[in-house]
Amino acid sequence: MRVDRLLSMLLIISKKGMVTGKELAEHFEVSLRTIYRDIEKLGEAGIPIASIGGKGGGYYMMENYNVDNLFLKKDEASTFMAIMNNLNFLFGNNAHFNDMVLKIENTYNREKNTDKLSINMSHFSMENELKEYLFLINQAIEENKLLVFDYCNRQMEYSERIVEPIQIAFTAGQWFLVGFCRYRDDYRRFKLVRINNLKLGDSFAQRDITREEIEEIFDEGYRKSSIRVTLKFSKRMGKQLTEYFQEEDIQQTEEGQYIVVDHFPYEEGLLKYILSFGQECEILEPRYLRDELRDYVKKILHLYNG
Repeated sequence: MRVDRLLSMLLIISKKGMVTGKELAEHFEVSLRTIYRDIEKLGEAGIPIASIGGKGGGYYMMENYNVDNLFLKKDEASTFMAIMNNLNFLFGNNAHFNDMVLKIENTYNREKNTDKLSINMSHFSMENELKEYLFLINQAIEENKLLVFDYCNRQMEYSERIVEPIQIAFTAGQWFLVGFCRYRDDYRRFKLVRINNLKLGDSFAQRDITREEIEEIFDEGYRKSSIRVTLKFSKRMGKQLTEYFQEEDIQQTEEGQYIVVDHFPYEEGLLKYILSFGQECEILEPRYLRDELRDYVKKILHLYNG
């Protein structure tokens, strides 16, 4: 354990730039005295870790020293490569990505047919398009090129978008393009399955904003567009509810039913989502959402009354 802690400590200091002894002690759940001894051992090994005392100080790696070993165990490397191989399939002929995979494979001499983990992040309906889109988006991000495409939003409205790409994100089983939309004059997430006719545009200058600030913008937008909804589920749903909701949002009644209180974006997609639970779910609050769902179901029934 001592060696593992020393290697992990080295990576943390190298990544963070400045870290206090208290932070390291809390992270590894050891005493400050133990951290001091570990720092001394790293120094004796020739690793130039320096320290600054007082408020705002801590340990840091001296200039011109790079941590160039990954320190992955064999099992960790196999898990990492399972993810990398899937991404390699999706990204296709990306020279930088393929070189990185090759280096890691050569470093750990991974044995064949020993994978314990299989990961598939492709999309069943657009496997070929996904590979092409990821390649173009990655190229646009690296070269600061605009992306131009047709987009269908959640209200099924179609429009051409010109976007300054920032990031490729994989969230809740879906791929997204994150960037600044010139059509909306704001930061947006675009689901790749709703993108058509994607192509590269002109060069652009990057905006002075951090990823954390962008996430705050998204969180604020979600809060503004959301409403508080109380749902009642049947006994049969039981433990399945943890597939859809946070455990702390689920309460069981004395009758054995389940109450979920959560916030959702107030849009047509909310009605479709609630209907996906069929007769196992009932809206309790707000009252107007109950009325909207009743009218929505009447319109559906009208299609089958002819």
